[in-house]
Amino acid sequence: MKMEVITVAPEEQRVLLMFEPNEQLSSDSPIRSYLQDNGLEPKREYKETRESTEYNILYFGHCYLDGHMDALTGFAESST
Repeated sequence: MKMEVITVAPEEQRVLLMFEPNEQLSSDSPIRSYLQDNGLEPKREYKETRESTEYNILYFGHCYLDGHMDALTGFAESST
């Protein structure tokens, strides 16, 4: 899983969790379990192609993930 934090305004950020389709069954399972166990639902889910790879993207507001960013960043770092 890759993670992007994008600033859209001085007080507003969005978080994108980007999952590669061929990795979803193995390395993404703990991340998805974490989201489910903590009741974290994406604001939006969609597919996007970047550099010839199609990702399944979960979009969250940064404030919504307050208190979970360290854990999610840890998942992203260990997955790359």
